[in-house]
Amino acid sequence: MKTPSVKYFRYTRKSTDDKKHQVLSLPGQNNVLDDLAMRAHRYVHETVEESQSAKAPGRPLFNEMIDRIERGEANGILVWDIDRLYRNPVDEGRVRWLLQRGVIASILTPSREYLPQDAGLLMAVEGGRATDHIVKWAINLKRTHEEKLRRGQWPGVAPWGYFFDDRIKNIVPHSETAKVVRTLYEEFSAGRLGLESGARRLEELGAPTKSGKLRSKSQMRKILTNRLYMGVMVWKGQVHEGKFTPIVSADLFQSVQRTLKIKGKPRKVRQGHNFPFCGVFRCTCGAMITAQWAKGNGGRYRYYRCSKKIGHSCAEPYLREEQLVKQCLDRLRPLALSPAEATEVHTLIDAEAKKELGSLVTAVEKADSVLKPLEDELVELARSFARGLIEEDTYLQAKEHVVLEKTRLKQEKQRLQRSRENNWVEPARKLVSTLQTLGKTDIEKNLPDISGVVQKIGTNHLISRKNVSFNFSEDYDFVPSLLASVRVRTPNTPPTGGGNTLLSIKWCAREDLNLHPLRDQILSLACLPFHHSRDQPKNCLRPGPISSF
Repeated sequence: MKTPSVKYFRYTRKSTDDKKHQVLSLPGQNNVLDDLAMRAHRYVHETVEESQSAKAPGRPLFNEMIDRIERGEANGILVWDIDRLYRNPVDEGRVRWLLQRGVIASILTPSREYLPQDAGLLMAVEGGRATDHIVKWAINLKRTHEEKLRRGQWPGVAPWGYFFDDRIKNIVPHSETAKVVRTLYEEFSAGRLGLESGARRLEELGAPTKSGKLRSKSQMRKILTNRLYMGVMVWKGQVHEGKFTPIVSADLFQSVQRTLKIKGKPRKVRQGHNFPFCGVFRCTCGAMITAQWAKGNGGRYRYYRCSKKIGHSCAEPYLREEQLVKQCLDRLRPLALSPAEATEVHTLIDAEAKKELGSLVTAVEKADSVLKPLEDELVELARSFARGLIEEDTYLQAKEHVVLEKTRLKQEKQRLQRSRENNWVEPARKLVSTLQTLGKTDIEKNLPDISGVVQKIGTNHLISRKNVSFNFSEDYDFVPSLLASVRVRTPNTPPTGGGNTLLSIKWCAREDLNLHPLRDQILSLACLPFHHSRDQPKNCLRPGPISSF
């Protein structure tokens, strides 16, 4: 049946939510509808193209087209299929009501024409088919996501630093950007970066944004708190174990979270000046210490002063950079290791690492023995939640704790198998390298190195009445007295006296302390000279697995 004097809107739509399963592209739909209009001798008033899903109301171009039909600009719709018009009851009801009243005289598709008398059962069946497709698609998509999560596959978009590998149906680290992410985490963990300086650092590393602008603080925080980087997936509030290669270790990720907490409000540092101690110290009033150039006594000098962001009337005096550096070095000198001492300690660490190769098998077996109960605990948690024995919040918190611990243990097991070294070795080497930096003869000239060490090993950095003060962090606060009592024997240093030996034995024998794992390793270093001596204390602390550092 032909419908005379009908002006049609040609409406074509594709769903941007389902790019892999498009029925026809917009040009393909237009070609089919052009042929249909020509064969049926129908007049196309205007073409409306839209790229938006119809599973929910709110398509702007569709709504505008229906409004114009109600105003009488046209009275027909030419469309590839009825489901191109709607896949939800709201839009369906609006179209059917206009068709039933005759405001829409015809809806023409390649398979059939819908007239006002078809607005009842026929359109209801067609609309139900379209809506049912969306409902089933949502259920299937949810089921697919859940299955992927169970398999350890990430169902979302690959974050920066990863790409999606179709062969394994999972994300894998990108060969270049993953290194940038790891570098960012390592430098941020060391305290050398804030959110703004981290954005500039990413630009220096060759990782600019598409717009060419620096990343915002929120973007930086999102990168630094994304658990995918340590191999843990968070989907709709639940934590799942990932079966893909993490970019950073769980320990490094947790270290960055602690640094983020400390640097909750990082200080803005202007570009164009190199003030190495800006953003490190605070004034007694609570504001950050800033820096500026000033002339005096025939020269140009750098001064550090209160930024007065909190107390505008702060009267703390200025401090010359040379004096600040001298006071920092005076505080750090007790921790310094000479090159000969550092070489000796590194040699001892390597020797101990080789001796403990046999214990690696035991360490791996121990990790396996801990992993099995964690697997059982996850199953038991799921059963308890399904039976209603525990609340959802309790279940989610307990599950998160178990998944994080399981991820950390698996990474430690893989590290043991890969490096063939116990986990105390690398932290001990890094710590000795840091102490060696302080023993360099040219350290006074390298201000960024001094600032980096102060940030890394110090806490509560304060400048008051031209006096610099800071405490040593938990990993380092015992080192000055330890090195004062026990100096590593080198060809250039005389043997330590009996008093020093006794004091080193006291350090080794302090089993009453609840020692930090990394501190245990340094205490172990103090014990190393005795390992091949009859004077070795029987209760000397030995290197053991590090749970976190």
